[in-house]
Amino acid sequence: MNEKTIILKNSQFSWLRLEQEFPAELEDSFFWLLSNLEIYKFSFEHDPNNNSTQTLFLWLPLNDWPVRAQETLIQSLKSLAKPFELTLPPCKWVQVKDEDWSLSWKKSWKPDPVGKSILILPAWLDVPQKFLGRKIIRLDPGSAFGTGSHPSTRLCIEALDNYSLVGKTIADLGCGSGILSLTALKLGAKTTFSVDTDSLAISATKTNAELNNFPDHLLNVFLGSIEEIELNMPTKKIDLVLCNILAPVIKLLGPNFEKIIGHKGKVILSGLLIEQIKELQEFFLPLGWKVLEIKTKEQWALMVLTQDLP
Repeated sequence: MNEKTIILKNSQFSWLRLEQEFPAELEDSFFWLLSNLEIYKFSFEHDPNNNSTQTLFLWLPLNDWPVRAQETLIQSLKSLAKPFELTLPPCKWVQVKDEDWSLSWKKSWKPDPVGKSILILPAWLDVPQKFLGRKIIRLDPGSAFGTGSHPSTRLCIEALDNYSLVGKTIADLGCGSGILSLTALKLGAKTTFSVDTDSLAISATKTNAELNNFPDHLLNVFLGSIEEIELNMPTKKIDLVLCNILAPVIKLLGPNFEKIIGHKGKVILSGLLIEQIKELQEFFLPLGWKVLEIKTKEQWALMVLTQDLP
């Protein structure tokens, strides 16, 4: 293997810990791969002072992962970087004692300021004195599905931080951890309607809503997609739709936005690559939407749409 490996032949070591630095935009892809491989003992370390890079920590039973299996796993991770024209630096494998990995990964999480006024805070930490003036979103990073570190999520939070959300009704399509819904409520939104097709994401959103003391009537969560919002939203339609999903899924949902959006309502689209901006503009123009704003961060882009009404 070309990766740095530490081999310690000693019965006291029972786990392999992989440490792999990677560009932040690969977080969702890595989570998808590990979930499909049924590997659940992992964490992503995010340094708020360096938003471009993260570190994957992964714990594997030593006896179940020979060198060949380790190599296969690393190649799978590298293959996810290729569509983004990214490369991974060499990783490190370390044999460790039977540590409590469920506590060890928590050491890597730190308070994370985003935008002008938001602080994402791991649920077990106290608010640092210097961040007391920010609006606190307590999050259980163990639930994954978006911790605020991905560039597309940060673009959304920063956009919300620049809007007047007081009294607004919000829809969050593909809510994941619920972080965007929680941000909207912290910024004064009246209520949110959050949907995801993954039942684990629904559980994560509900858990994080409880951590932030938001009752069900403020953060309404449903398993499904845009049709669930159409069925459950109030008579007054949605003021702002949040859609932080990959571009192909955005195009599937786009023709139905008008069913839930209110007069002069807006849609925030994220999760798209910069090179997909023109494609999305051309897609939504015939549907009666115009672009109000475009923001970019690293390779990712955010678009704000509104209906092009006479």
